[in-house]
Amino acid sequence: MLKRFIRYLYEYEQGKRTRNVGFVKVEQEERESTVHIHGKGLRLSGGDTLSVSLFFEEKGQLWSVVQGEIAYMGPSVNYQLKYTDEDVGLPGNYSVIKGILLKNGGGRRFAAVWEDAPFDIDSIRSWREGQNAVEIPDDKSGREEDLPDAPAGGTVLEETAPAAPAREEAFVEEYPERAGTEETQKAELEIQAEEKEQRRWKASKIQRRDISTLPRCEWRLANNNFLLHGYSNYRHLALLDDGKVLKLGVPGIYHEKEARAAAGFGFPEFINVEETSISLVDEERNLEEQFGYWCRQVRRSAR
Repeated sequence: MLKRFIRYLYEYEQGKRTRNVGFVKVEQEERESTVHIHGKGLRLSGGDTLSVSLFFEEKGQLWSVVQGEIAYMGPSVNYQLKYTDEDVGLPGNYSVIKGILLKNGGGRRFAAVWEDAPFDIDSIRSWREGQNAVEIPDDKSGREEDLPDAPAGGTVLEETAPAAPAREEAFVEEYPERAGTEETQKAELEIQAEEKEQRRWKASKIQRRDISTLPRCEWRLANNNFLLHGYSNYRHLALLDDGKVLKLGVPGIYHEKEARAAAGFGFPEFINVEETSISLVDEERNLEEQFGYWCRQVRRSAR
């Protein structure tokens, strides 16, 4: 059964959580999981690299399994990780994954924890099949050669669990039977806001006559009164494409009266110009109001 939940992403210093830098959305199935990572304000340098690891606990010790790297270009991180029971060292590790760890070359750590349980993030060591402890804690209290090797197969040796920091705060846990709860709605709103911020529609300016390049069934829109009004004011229309759907946009400003008129003429959706890649001169937009495009989906021309 599919299990979904959302957890905050925090920066950790000296093993303790310090500040929120985003969230992760997790979708878990029996043998495959997807983690959507949304990070902001990580305060890293452009071109920095973040290693991405999953971590689990065995006999009091936390172990990480590297999954890949993120090239941080700033100012935010948006990354999707897919993993199966074959990507976590041993298949048995899959069901005991506790969270995700991001780390840069300077040792800064960011983590999201699945369970409402305390973990000392700085105590995590890298797991390798046949040998485990290949990472030295930040306090340099031990040497790599002093750390225990695991027996063949990667089974770890028992160690004393480190002191735990303050309890980790879980954000939202979403199960099918809880759909529609206030917590779930809050989680979905955060995701939608983040996705909307990250989306930029590929947009192009067109003239009214260019509607004839669309399929014939769309030509009637050239005489739509709402479209004619917007075209008269701003001397252009727009085609907005996100790779999945194509929308015809009529330039205008957002307010409730305009929204009712737009919907009445078949243009119910408003997309702010800042969400698009379009370039406009001052005469083609309103600089004092919330400007954008009233849109409706249209069919693509046959290729």
